[in-house]
Formats: sequence, structure tokens, C-alpha cells
Amino acid sequence: MNNKVALIVLLLISFSGFTQNLIEKEFVILTFEMDRNKDSHGTFIYYWIAEFENYEKVDEYKEPKIYSLFLHEFYGSEQLESCCLGKVSYPYTMTTGTEFNFPKNYSEYLTDLRELVKNNREKIQVIKKEWKDGYKEKVTVYATTVRGKLCECKFGGDTYLTKGDRISFPKGNYEIIKNYLTSEKQILLFKDFSDFNYSNTDYRTGKK
Repeated sequence: MNNKVALIVLLLISFSGFTQNLIEKEFVILTFEMDRNKDSHGTFIYYWIAEFENYEKVDEYKEPKIYSLFLHEFYGSEQLESCCLGKVSYPYTMTTGTEFNFPKNYSEYLTDLRELVKNNREKIQVIKKEWKDGYKEKVTVYATTVRGKLCECKFGGDTYLTKGDRISFPKGNYEIIKNYLTSEKQILLFKDFSDFNYSNTDYRTGKK
């Protein structure tokens, strides 16, 4: 699916059932792709996001606030709704009350958004690690600059993330901001992700 078609699909998605009024902002979506040479079954993919900082000087650098972005549908719709209402969300918790009443075409919406992110990303870092017995790991970090809206809230569980961490779900239309990372505002290009704990979701083997 090309970018134009993906954008049209995103425009058709309705989130009118969630009442939180959100402001359109500019973001960097970070994709972490991890490959291992052993004990692996494909590429593991994780998504994070950071809001653009306002820079007054060309050489100024502010440590970005990076938080989880859920682009895979593995949670209940009540957790999505809670976050979009500004309430605490427990995306990894499944109970007898878990529902899957997502907005119309929600799964297709996430698929198209992942494709939009993938097709417009820039590689910003490659991290290689080696251990004894021949174990190797490579993590490639990509950045995609976008404009859109996010449902943001506090994480209420204790799996993968820390209770109280900020998490987010995309909402509505997203569009690509072109040539941002090549301008004087090169946010995140100077960030070293070598020690960053990017494992924020269940392994999504081989999925984009």
C-alpha cells in the first residue's frame, strides 16, 4: 500500500466513541528491530514515540521524553478507551471482562499506520552486541517523523513496563513530515540507544 492510499485509509477511521479532545502534534515514531542469531524466530519489532521539542538554538539538545506506542492490537478495547479518556490503562491485562469492541476497521487502521511508518523511516542507529558461545544481537533503530494525535495515559500494570510509565495509542489521521531529520532540528540523531530498554510489548515476530 503506497503512502497516499494509506493516508486515505487513515482519514476514514472514526474514533468518535472516545471523548478525549486531543491536539494535533508533531512526533518521532521510533522503530526498534532486533535480530538474534540464536534462539530467535524472526525480527522482533517494538515501537516508541517522542514529541518534538522546541529548539531556540541550532546546536541545542534536549533529552527526549520517549514513551511506548502500541501499534499492534493485543489489548482489550476497554484499555484503549480508558487511555483515550485519560484514565489508567492496563493493556497487558486480560480478564473475563475484556472486550474487543474496537472502532470500525481498527485492525486495518493499525496495519496501514505501521506500513506508513515503515515506508517513511530513516535509520538513525545500529547497535551490535556479542556474547560468549557465539551469541550475537543486532538492533536497528529507525525514526519516522509524523503529525497526528495520541491518546496518552499512565500504565497501570507491572509487565514489561513500570507502573506509572506513560503509554500511548494512535488516534485518527497521521501524515508524514518530510525532511525534518535532515534539517537543523536533528532531534534524536544524537541520542545513544545502546542502554535503552525498548522491550515494551510482547514479541511480534516477523511483523511490521
